Amino acid sequence: MSNADTDFLHTVLDKIARRYSKRGKLSGRMKLGTALDHATLARLHQYFGVAPLRINNKEEIHLDFDRLLNEATQAQWLNRIGRRLGRSVQVAQSRTTEQEASVIISRLKLAFPQLLMITDRLADPQSGTHDLFFSLLKQKNAQMLTDLAFQTAQAVVFLLSNHDPITISELGARFFENSKTLRQGEVRRLLMDWLACCYGLGQEDDAQIWSHAHVYHDRLTVNAVIYGPIVYKKNGIKFDWIARLYQQGEPATLSWSNLQGIEEMGWTETAVTPSLISCENEAPFSRLIREKGTDCLLFTSGFPNSAVHKLYALLAPRARDCLHWGDTDPNGLYIASLLYAIHPLSLYRCDPATIKRHTGHLLPLTARQRERAQTILNTMEGFPFPDELACTLASGWMEQEIWQPE
Repeated sequence: MSNADTDFLHTVLDKIARRYSKRGKLSGRMKLGTALDHATLARLHQYFGVAPLRINNKEEIHLDFDRLLNEATQAQWLNRIGRRLGRSVQVAQSRTTEQEASVIISRLKLAFPQLLMITDRLADPQSGTHDLFFSLLKQKNAQMLTDLAFQTAQAVVFLLSNHDPITISELGARFFENSKTLRQGEVRRLLMDWLACCYGLGQEDDAQIWSHAHVYHDRLTVNAVIYGPIVYKKNGIKFDWIARLYQQGEPATLSWSNLQGIEEMGWTETAVTPSLISCENEAPFSRLIREKGTDCLLFTSGFPNSAVHKLYALLAPRARDCLHWGDTDPNGLYIASLLYAIHPLSLYRCDPATIKRHTGHLLPLTARQRERAQTILNTMEGFPFPDELACTLASGWMEQEIWQPE
């Protein structure tokens, strides 16, 4: 038998020993090589037997450990391999789960300093983020979880600065190399948990988290409803259909596709420059239309999606002023802050004076709402409505629907 045959077998056995040392068991299949010559293949058959060696149509040779263990026990094979290698084959002395987690968290801190709110919670034994991370570490080895953590962190960094719609399938393919990864399962849970941490939301706020991150199942469903004397120019053509609906007392619905390529958006030549009022909920939005004012109205439908962001960015600089009418709970004021970040606005029908006038109708905050308010105040630098949020904490919050004129 040639030295080459012996050296190749030694390499294979050493690979098996290292695999066992890392995993603690012999299982699955292990590739041994491709298009091996007859002498080498015969040597493998002599050592392992014929049944455990599998050859596919690409001429790849794999060792099937389940079949191998039909010939002898794991302990017997390990002893045999150890004698051939001249050393015992043992499970490697591994770090504790806590040590492995500490190393991964430290690496994340160095690579993603902008995600300190996540790495701090990962290191906090009292947080659900910590618990989820440790449960995954028990299911995976440290390298697998490190790779997953870095992929998830890259996705979070992207989403925190993203304003264009992206589908769940596209996000999965882009950052996790599988378009189906984020439809369900542990990777989705990890990403949702980290986004919830960044946004100060609970992971059960599934729809809000995805909307906040501009992640959708289908881009064709990303729409915005607006009402006003609006015209726009696209591909050199002037469109006035929104203004025509406005003249009939009807709002217009624009899709994300409609909004692409708009060169200019503003008001009809006969219109007095209107205020732009963004409105969180449907009933108050419809109420504003029935009031038949001259304002331009933008429906946010809760957390504003990509189309709402786009419309607000196009129209806000051209409006007389920008106002927002929403609930005064922590999420309602947070919604107002999202639009404020695009273009400054003032609160409308939900300002402190109005709230004071409706004191008898304010709703008490739940424990979760209080936690949300404190999270906003403690972590959102430059939050534009701290006094209003402090008032909500002290006195309760006002729903849009209870507003009444003086």
